[in-house]
Amino acid sequence: MTRRQGGIQGFPAFPISGTWAKSCRISLGTAVKSQNTLHRKENKMDLLTKFSAVEIKPETRISEADRAFCQAHQTAYEAASNVLKELEYFWDDMQAGQQEALSPINLPPSLYLTSPNHLTLSTDAIRGQLRSLHALFISQLVSYFNRTYHLAIPAEDIQKNLTPQKPSDRWADNRKEQMEEYNKALEELSLHYSEILEHVFLLTDSRELTEQALYELKEKCHKAAWNSSNGQAMYLLKKNVLQLDGYACRYRDWYGGRSSWELSDRTADILKAVAHFEAEGFTDIPNSLNSVIQRGSLDDSQYEFTGCRKVQSLKLFKNNRMDIRFHTENDARAFTEEYLGTTPPC
Repeated sequence: MTRRQGGIQGFPAFPISGTWAKSCRISLGTAVKSQNTLHRKENKMDLLTKFSAVEIKPETRISEADRAFCQAHQTAYEAASNVLKELEYFWDDMQAGQQEALSPINLPPSLYLTSPNHLTLSTDAIRGQLRSLHALFISQLVSYFNRTYHLAIPAEDIQKNLTPQKPSDRWADNRKEQMEEYNKALEELSLHYSEILEHVFLLTDSRELTEQALYELKEKCHKAAWNSSNGQAMYLLKKNVLQLDGYACRYRDWYGGRSSWELSDRTADILKAVAHFEAEGFTDIPNSLNSVIQRGSLDDSQYEFTGCRKVQSLKLFKNNRMDIRFHTENDARAFTEEYLGTTPPC
């Protein structure tokens, strides 16, 4: 059975079977659906492309206080560079004037300009200071972020990447030419604090600075709690007491009846983690706990941590063991699992 459909204007009508019309509708619907899916994929790809094209600048990842610190040093660094270059120009001009006046009587041009007791200045000293600005700029910024966020980023690594490297071969035939090129490159170099920040974030594997601080602390603490030779834990948890073995401390008996206790570096790292666990951050650490951490050696074998909600006390033993007592067994277990780990580090 067939039925006659009305034709499209300009085309004759023709008979279409019901089955064929249904098939056309299904095919048309499938085509429209595929086309919509394709459009959605294309729009999604366009969106991803736009997101990937967005550059997250390092200076947008720091606080206003951080930015103010960086900008202040940027201004001082650039001003010092300009002033030193101007100073060299004026110094050379002053030297030339003195040379003209004193050369007829065979006296040095520095006679009236410098003296060991008051002013020591020279072209080499000015250029040396100019060349030293870059390392100083980098170290000031890196030290600030290390101090502010409790990091351990090596400024030397960033200096190697951002400044020209001094020729290593002292006996090269063209040593003089190499040093002239090196010094010229340093004198012409100009850094921006954003370049330093880029390398800071590279060394933190792009983690936020607050995240990196906790990551470094936990990594140090984890390594400190395990023997790297045999993979055995150097701590023992007994209810609410954490025992640190393996030379956690050292007893020193001095002449005159005086004695003291020295904490190992790994114990110091673990105590810093205890402070972070107690304060739930790097600030507002109770003074009773912070005073123990800041001291290089301890006079007593036992300390009570007043004002602390999680950690209660510390006790040192002459067999190099140290006990940290928490208020509850849950606190002791939580600290151990989060900071010391239950398996050896990779």
